[in-house]
Amino acid sequence: MSNQNRPIGIIDSGIGGFSVARRVRRQLPNENILYFGDGGNNPYGNHTAEEILSLTRYMLDFMRQRQVKALLVACNTISCLIDEYRREMDCPVLSVVQAGAESAAHRPEKRVGVISTCFTASTGCYPALIAQLAPEKKVFSRGYKNLAAMVEHGASQQEIDEELRENLDGLVHQDQVECCLLACTHYPLVEENIRRLYPQLQLVDPADRMARELERCLKETRQISRRSEPGTLEIYTTADPQEYIRAARRAGLEGVITAQSWPAMKLEKKQKKKEKDA
Repeated sequence: MSNQNRPIGIIDSGIGGFSVARRVRRQLPNENILYFGDGGNNPYGNHTAEEILSLTRYMLDFMRQRQVKALLVACNTISCLIDEYRREMDCPVLSVVQAGAESAAHRPEKRVGVISTCFTASTGCYPALIAQLAPEKKVFSRGYKNLAAMVEHGASQQEIDEELRENLDGLVHQDQVECCLLACTHYPLVEENIRRLYPQLQLVDPADRMARELERCLKETRQISRRSEPGTLEIYTTADPQEYIRAARRAGLEGVITAQSWPAMKLEKKQKKKEKDA
């Protein structure tokens, strides 16, 4: 297979990466996308760093075997640990955290909210990166335990709205943030809910910058697809393949979409050991 015809890889802890895939599809409509969603171990934000690294390497092995020409790490939780695994791939690896921090840094607003999983917030990666790029900005970072899982498992619109109000009211009304960085790829999937509840709040989706950076990277390495037909989306998941197809359609992805089941990496033994040591 020529480099131009190799797929673009996207890894995520679940369906959240479809928010990145749809932006890539708009930017590069003729590229094939290979997507791995580890829904069987979702949410990643509630795992330890050691467990997240193990789960990530499991997905990296999958992508390496399929010789992707670029890898997009859509999951923010994984991206916080990018330096631990970037060297393990022989293709460009793009981080959603870097893209998100750069997007926020270039915004005109001075008070920036960052909403993410608990793990992402605990690393402090976003405030640190934004401070390096734009030290004049004041960053308010918040980690939420339930929102990503609710989006992943199809919670009702009313349940999503209630969770968003509980999570965002403080940032908007007390901290008075002017823009909000959606630092979990699940969150752009409920972007319409956020806009309806907080119409004055400017939202930042890292996927926009990530897709542009991918295009630049592929052009520089002369790996842009020369196909004339639309690209395909091939999904592998440790959860329900049919639900992933439905989720991809809900996210706005069109065209040829296939999905297959893939065995999940089990973490029970480690969990039992922790219980025994406790």
